[in-house]
This record gives sequence, C-alpha cells and structure tokens, in this order.
Amino acid sequence: SAMPKTTTNSCDWLKSEWPSRGGAKRCRQAPTSYSMEAGRLLLGYLDDGREFSLAVRGRNVLVTGDAKSGKSWVAGLLCEQLILHGYCVCAIDPEGDYSSLEGLPGVAVLGREDDPPTPRELLRALRYPDRSVVIDLSRLPHDEKIQYVRSVLPALNVLRQRTGLPHRILLDEAHYYLHDTDAPRLLDFERNGYTVVTYCASRLPHALLANTEVMIVTCESSPAEIEALRARCAGCAGVDASRWAMLGHLKVGQAIALPITEEAGGDLRLFTIAPRLTPHVRHREKYVDVPVSSHRAFVFNANGQPAHKICTLRQFVSELETSSPALLTGYIVRGDFSRWIGNVFGDRALAAELKALEDRYRSGSREETVSEMVNA
Repeated sequence: SAMPKTTTNSCDWLKSEWPSRGGAKRCRQAPTSYSMEAGRLLLGYLDDGREFSLAVRGRNVLVTGDAKSGKSWVAGLLCEQLILHGYCVCAIDPEGDYSSLEGLPGVAVLGREDDPPTPRELLRALRYPDRSVVIDLSRLPHDEKIQYVRSVLPALNVLRQRTGLPHRILLDEAHYYLHDTDAPRLLDFERNGYTVVTYCASRLPHALLANTEVMIVTCESSPAEIEALRARCAGCAGVDASRWAMLGHLKVGQAIALPITEEAGGDLRLFTIAPRLTPHVRHREKYVDVPVSSHRAFVFNANGQPAHKICTLRQFVSELETSSPALLTGYIVRGDFSRWIGNVFGDRALAAELKALEDRYRSGSREETVSEMVNA
C-alpha cells in the first residue's frame, strides 16, 4: 500500500526554484505509471546459455549482497541498458561508482569536485526524457551525504509529479539513508521506479521491501541477512529452506534473482552476470588499506625471501615495486595477479586491466609490464 508522500508542495517548490514564465501554471500532475514495456534488460546468462533478462517496467529493484560482491556492477548494468533504451535515469552515487556512465550519450555527472546539484540544476539537467544524471557525492563528508540525499529524494518526487522524469532513481548505499521510520516518506510508492543497492537489506524500511518486485542478490554470507530476505520476499515460501544457503557461495560474477522476481519463475534463479558496456570505476582509495583475511591473502615468495602474505592492495603495489620483474614472471604468466584482484577485491575493472597486461606479457615478455601494473 502507498505510504504518505512528502509534505512538500510541488507547485510551491517549482515557484521557488523556477519562478519565471508562470511556474505555478505549468505545474500539472504527471501520469502515475510509465509506459516502460518495450524492450528487455539483459542481466546475464543461465547455465544452459540462455539469456536472463528483465522486462522494462517501473518496478522497484533491490540489489543486495556482501561488500565488493558486484552489487554496483549489476545496478550499473541495469542503468546502462535503460539509458540506451532512451529512459531518463538519476543515479545518486555516494562513492563515485557510477561516473563511468557519462561515457553513454545524454549522461551528465554532477557534483564530483563541485557542490552537488540544487533542485533547480536538477530540473534543468533532467528536462528531456533522453537525458540522465549521475549525482556524484564521493567528495562529501558522510553527514553531508545523508543530509543531501534526504533532501534530494523529495525534490525528485516533486519533479516526477510535474514532468514524469526521471523514469528511474537509483540510490546506492541505501542502508545509510533509508533506515529510520521517516524514510518511507522520502519515497513515492505511487510511481515507484527505484533501484536500491545495499549490503544490509534488513535495515531498509518494510514499506520499501513490500513494494519491491525485483530482488537480485550477489554473494550474501550473512545468515541473518538471508533470513531477512526470505521473510520479506513474497512468493519465496515455496522454496526449500536449505537451498537459500547457495546465496553465501556465489562466485564473483554470479547472482541470483529471488522468486519474487517474475522472470525467476518462482525459484532461486542463478545466472552469470553480463559484461558492462562502460568500465566500472571504483574509487580504490576507499579500500586500498582494508586488509583481507589471512586465507584470502596473496602469498609472495619473490626476492628469494620466505613466503609471506599480502593482505592489502597497498602492500600488493609495494611488493610489485620492490620485486625484480624476473621474480614475478611466474605470477604474471599464470594470471595470478588479475585473478586475486577479481576474486578477492571484486574490482572487475582493475582485474581486467591486469589480465590484459598479463596476456600481453605472455605473447612476448615486456620489461614495462610490472610498472604498468603498478600504475593501473
């Protein structure tokens, strides 16, 4: 059922933010649903090679899973295809993971080094249905991100009431912004069209999950989170409880559509995630010093030293810089570096760069390969 909407009056907001040419007269109610049936959004491939795709509709989509398990990759994949279908997308991007979307036609990145856009600037940026915006908040302190997100969501609601745009609103790191009792009033469940990305779906408002019709899970290792998804997933009761454990054993590049998703056919639908059209830009400074567990560390025995473990990306780079290229040859030829980055850190873009360098090295040894890896 629909929750109370924000008390902000759309005409008042438009008169204050766009007062010229009779803004109040131009305020009109937009349709409460969108004609988004044409085309499909490719998510990936099933074990038998068939495509797994979603019908283009105004449904709310949840993408959830462990940190660095590919959530932003999946969400970005959906954004790319919507944009190429000609839909208007507004991605609220707390960490700068979606800036690469500006490589697509009609996409602008606002914020980043500058202040995030005001409602008036958003109105101007989203005035055409084939234009999309990424609001990059990566340079803001956490408290300011919260304040901005909680002010921009009601503003976007008003914009949609007036113009029907944007067709879809994406919010990453949603657990930080939508976890309290006031959060449902930030969302418009008459129009829906939200994509929320989180590693902690249990913290999201019940009203949001109850209005969500597509649930995609990357790797989810928390039994408590799996149980929360089961409890909030309409239509999931018919799935054997023991099968839910597979959510914790997904590899990088795999995901599962939960039974609530119509296209999943009432089952936990495993698929291999499709490649992205634009590179996934990850701000590596945010995890360069985050250590991985000992059993996931990279074991080095270069420089004739006893085997030792590398647990952070910074340590890894330092090891490359101080080791003789000749001692690293075996790792490069086997593809060990790209495999570790991809499997452990989930950084597909960096892993792909390293793999390309490894492939080039195998085709004819190049002295600059290690320095190029460091600079990647």
